[in-house]
Formats: sequence, C-alpha cells, structure tokens
Amino acid sequence: MVTIGRIPRLVNSFFRPQQRFFTKPAWPHFRGLVMAMAVGLEHTVGRLNALLRAHTHRTNDGEFLWRSRWNESEVLRAIALQQFSRLYRPGEPIYFVIDDTQTLKRAKRMEAVGKLYHHAEKRYATGHTILKACLYYRGITIPWGSWLYVKREHAAGLDVPFATLTELAARAIESLPLPPHFPVTVLFDSYYLCANVARAVENKGWHYIGVAKSNRRLRVEGSAGGGHRLSRYASHVLRRGGEWMSITGLQRTHSYRVAERIGMMKKLGEVKVVFSRRRGDHSIIALVTNDLERARKRVVGDYLRRWSIELLIKDEKQHLGLGAYRVLRYRAVVRHLHLVDCAYACLTHVGLEAQRAQGHHKNKTVLRLPPVQQLKADLRRAVWNEAVKEVAKVSHERTVIRRLEKLLAA
Repeated sequence: MVTIGRIPRLVNSFFRPQQRFFTKPAWPHFRGLVMAMAVGLEHTVGRLNALLRAHTHRTNDGEFLWRSRWNESEVLRAIALQQFSRLYRPGEPIYFVIDDTQTLKRAKRMEAVGKLYHHAEKRYATGHTILKACLYYRGITIPWGSWLYVKREHAAGLDVPFATLTELAARAIESLPLPPHFPVTVLFDSYYLCANVARAVENKGWHYIGVAKSNRRLRVEGSAGGGHRLSRYASHVLRRGGEWMSITGLQRTHSYRVAERIGMMKKLGEVKVVFSRRRGDHSIIALVTNDLERARKRVVGDYLRRWSIELLIKDEKQHLGLGAYRVLRYRAVVRHLHLVDCAYACLTHVGLEAQRAQGHHKNKTVLRLPPVQQLKADLRRAVWNEAVKEVAKVSHERTVIRRLEKLLAA
C-alpha cells in the first residue's frame, strides 16, 4: 500500500478546523493517525506508523496517545457538530443512539481490563466494555463519543471517578448541546431503560424510546395490584387490539402487528408502551416512550433507527480497528477509541463530498452513503493520486511523468 505523505485536498476541509485543539508538535500525530486508520488494513500503533511517510518513530505515537495535551472528547464533538450543522435542515428528526460493546484483551498489564461475560461468545473472559453514542440524522451516522467503563476496584488506582454504565449514558446525553426545541429522540436497549437515563432525557426536554424487559410491570387504568407483567400482557394486547402495519426501518420495509397502552411504570412515571411483533417472528417487543402523543407506527419506525449504532460498531471493529489497540495506559486506550471515531467521521466526510459533487446533498431528505470499505478505497485512491502528483512534480524525466499520468488515469 502506498504510504501517506501530503494530506489529500479531499479531506483538508475536514482536518483544518480541528488544528486549534492541538499544539504544533501534536498536530501531525493526530492528522497522521486518523488518516492511517481511515486507509489502513491493520490498526496497531506500529502498523499505523508504517503508513506515514517521513514520520517519527512509533514510540512517539504512543507518547502522543498517552502524554500529549489535548481533549479527545472536545475534538470529536467539534467534528460531530461540524458534520451535523453541514447536514442540518429545520424540522428533520434527530436521533441520539446509545449502546455498548465489548473487546477481549489478554494483556494482564493493560489498565482497566477486567473480567466480563462476553455476550457474543457466551463465555467469561477479560477485556473492556465500551459505551458508544452517535447521532443519526438524515440517514448519516455521526459518532459522538466513546467511554471506557472502569470497574470500581480499578477506578481509584487510575484516578478516574467511578460511574456505572447507566450513569455514563446519562452523562453522554447531558453532553449533547442541542436545545430542548430540537426534535431529539434518544434510543437505547433494555439495559438503559432506567431512572438515570430517563431523567437525563427529560431534563433536556427530549423524548426517549427504549425496550422494556419482559419482567417489567405496567399499571394501566383499572388494573389491580402492581399492574400487568409485560411477558403475559403483551400477547393479550396484540391479540385483542393489534393491527398490521407496514413500517420502514433503516433500509427495508416489513409488516408488524402493533398495539399500544398508556400506563404507569415503576421509576419512569407515565409512559406509552407500544407492543410490536414482526410478521413471521414469535417474539414480541415492548417499546417504552415518554412521548404520549407519538403514534404507535412512528414509535416502532423510530426505534428501528437504533440499528445505526450496531452498524457503526460493526464497521469500526471490522475496518477501523476499534478493538485492535495494544497500549497499556488507560488514557491511550480512550484516545485510540476517539481516533477511531474521528476516522469514521473522516470517511463520512469523503462520502458527503462525493454526494455534494453529484448534486445529491441538498435535495434529498435521507442520504445514503456507500459502505465503509468503498469509502476507504476512495480515500486510498486520493492518497495514491497525491503521491503520483508529488513524484511527477519533482521528476525531470518525461517518460516517467507520462507513465505516472497513465497510472493516475487508470
């Protein structure tokens, strides 16, 4: 693979506004590592450094991740708000999506590594749990932040205040600086349907949609005792009052049987519960929202946008090295995670620039970007073009220049 020299003009406008956050020595490291993540196939510090032409030794990149003075959260949020403002159209719904993922690590000396139950492999192992948050707006996923969960027994030694995953999720919601009149809907799975997260959403003046566990209870008007257990109540409600509806998710349209009830839920107050079952499936999902006026069809359709963060995590793990870090320090791990988010945002910038060149940026409500691997190939091509132009500029051999021009055209 060609090494990265001059930053392609295609992404200059992405990097330029972020330079104010860095000192002069740190700026080339940030820009180089993000570019290497965006075009590279392997994502350890050594492999990333090897892609950078005329760069310093890889240990300096490690020092940059650990010791340099810059606020990774501030940089990523500035990038996210920059992309959001570029896409903004009044009245379009805004989704803030929260989820977590796990990475297995065998290194015993790596900070904040702890024992966890790995859901994908269904076994206990050692690793990290990472909370992810993103904006989903007009079909575009914009990374907002990554938080490394630190267990209580490790927090004191790392001088990090202990916070549960739900408390981290509440902080992520509080960090989004959009005013209450923006149509923000916060989406999350059943783990985050709790008082901490619901209170954070309501304090911002927004709405949430989350999945309720089957053992939750809903007390509707006329119900006795502690209310109805959702595992039994859901099938009864769908059978008696459900209707079939065609609902569009991120890309496809499916038929769902949908019903709703309004009632009281412990620690959440008055909520609307929308029961849905996709045609051909046996499982019923209970979606809880604090927006009592939102139509049941829209509640299901909005919640299907939560899948955007699953795709973000998958793309970052497969193509950008979300779990490929081999650094020991807690600070270096956190910064690696943010650099991965920055690389994803850089590839999004490449896709949006291509759409703008084709005239699709302004006249479409929902934008569709190519897959991440195609965006990486487009950025590699831009790096290759810059390298060819640089060689042709300093060469005095006409035959070499003509050959390079043919390669560039090909």
